Amino acid sequence: MINRYSLSKFNLYPAVDDYEIKRVEIEMGLDFPKVYRDLLKLTNGFETEEGISIFGTDIIIERNQTYEVSDYAQGYLAIGSNGGGKFYLMSAAEGSSQLLQVDAGVMNPEYATIVSEDFVTWINNGAINIDLLEEEEEDDDDDESINEEMCELILVHPLKGGATDLKKIQDVFNIKKGLFDLLKGSKQLPFVLMKDIPFVLAKKNLKELGELGKCLKIIKIN
Repeated sequence: MINRYSLSKFNLYPAVDDYEIKRVEIEMGLDFPKVYRDLLKLTNGFETEEGISIFGTDIIIERNQTYEVSDYAQGYLAIGSNGGGKFYLMSAAEGSSQLLQVDAGVMNPEYATIVSEDFVTWINNGAINIDLLEEEEEDDDDDESINEEMCELILVHPLKGGATDLKKIQDVFNIKKGLFDLLKGSKQLPFVLMKDIPFVLAKKNLKELGELGKCLKIIKIN
């Protein structure tokens, strides 16, 4: 399920209904993946500060026609772009969830990079531009790939706002533990809130939390 809090971080647009979605599907001659359809009924596309754009029904037909997606990526749908000359593809099938990235000049799934195996998880984790991660990797002094670095999220200081602050942390990091369990654990510090988080994502989320992030610590585990 798409986390509405995660969506609030993006530039959103008025949602559309099933009638509008079906109209566009018929005109394009293909079916949208259910997860993409669900997104459109919450926001008709979105944009992020990193330049990512997920297309709404108002522009998806034009984008797919202009770049001849049906000719070069038959059975796929271009649902967005990363702002750097690359497009996001999804298989035009009801149960499709894998998100691919291709260069605008090589619109062929055979040469695609997998952005995420699950479109919803990618959104809930902040719709990260993987090309920006690669740039950070090149600048990192460590030989180990920054994309492979994982960490733990640890609560090290008491939260002044109690359950309210904890709920905000839970939403930003998309923590699966229940709020009751988190509250119980927070009584004994340090407390591990979450394990196996991509280090880059954890840093991004800490920055988003602002002052609240100072109560947390991330520790690399590989």
